[in-house]
This record gives sequence, structure tokens and C-alpha cells, in this order.
Amino acid sequence: MTPPHPPSRPLVSRAGRYLVIHEESFADAGLSSNVYVTEQDGKYYIFDASGSPDLLSYVEVTGIHRGYIAGVILTHGHYDHVRGLKSVAGLDLPVFISKKDEALMKSTVGKVSAKGFESPEGVAVLESLSLKAVATPGHTPGSTCFYSERDGLLISGDTVFPEGYFGRTDLPGGSDAEMLASLELVSKLDVETMLPGHDMPVLEHASESIRASLACAKSMLRP
Repeated sequence: MTPPHPPSRPLVSRAGRYLVIHEESFADAGLSSNVYVTEQDGKYYIFDASGSPDLLSYVEVTGIHRGYIAGVILTHGHYDHVRGLKSVAGLDLPVFISKKDEALMKSTVGKVSAKGFESPEGVAVLESLSLKAVATPGHTPGSTCFYSERDGLLISGDTVFPEGYFGRTDLPGGSDAEMLASLELVSKLDVETMLPGHDMPVLEHASESIRASLACAKSMLRP
């Protein structure tokens, strides 16, 4: 089956040093995540792989050649965040995901050689990007956020969204108690900019949005 041809102009924006390819760009593929791309020393790193098996065509439309992509970093293993890994097959790119979500990822994309964030290569890549992996289970067992204290930035996956929303806990592997604990954890971080898995990035005062999500979760979830 021929993958959908990407639009000539995906919906993109900037959030500091991150290029945002908005989820609406992948509408032909069905449910998708936002994709975030950042550059370090002439190489590009992709955060979340969208729901499109033709992800790299969308990335290249923005002017980033696949030969300069150095790795893919995943917040969790749900299909709408990982199907794009099909388009990097054969490029020998490192893929990073929590070991707790590796099986979930492979249920969508098959045999992908993945590395954990605690691996020496995973630690080195995140440090080069001034990021720290923050385990935030609740949506899935291996859900992970990425936090830059230097930039006041949080890549939040499906743990926390704008406007007081947070990730579903009713899917396999979800947990109300773990989601509450994870939201408590990220609410203590100093976050100015939040890049969520879905919806629009929050470009200022993101900590206020995270605290609103925590308050909402406390009223809805069972500890």
C-alpha cells in the first residue's frame, strides 16, 4: 500500500529551538501526535514519530534532509506516537523509549532496535540537548516527559495537556494513582514552555497550565 503523500506545506511553527509539526499535518493517517524536532551540532532529533508511516516525507518538506537526522526519542509507545518509525527503517537511526513501553511500541511497528533512556547513548543524547528524562507513568507504564531546566521547557507527551487536561488512564497499562503522582511531580518543575503530545504548545507560563491539570485530575481520578 502506498503511504499518503504529505502536503506541500505541513502545519508548522516554532517553539524556541524546537520545530513543531502539528498533529493536523498528519490528518490523512488518522490519529497522530505532534512531532517536535530540534537541532544540535548540525544533527536533528525527532521527539515522537506521529501516526503517519510516512513521517520522514513530512519532515523533509520542512527542509530537513533525512541524512541529518540523528535519532528518534519517544514519550511512550502508543501507535499515534510511533507509526512513523516505519519510515526510518533502514536508516540505522537510534530509537529511544522507556523499556517499560518497548513491547507496546513493537506491537505497532514490529522489530525495532530500541535503547532505554538510562543507556549510555540515551543519557549522552539527552544531556547534549540539555534534557532530562522524567518518568511519568499513568497514561502508559513507560510514559516519559523530557525537561530542560535551562530552557524552562517540558516535552510532556500524553501526560499533561493545555487547559487543565491530562492523559487518559483507562487504556491498558493506565493508572489513576500513577497519573496523579506524575502530575504532582511535573507540577513542581519550573516550566515556561510546554510541548504536549496533542493540542497546541504552551509558550509561556506553562506551570500554571500544569497546575490546572493537576487540580482537574484530583477532582476526577482515584488516588
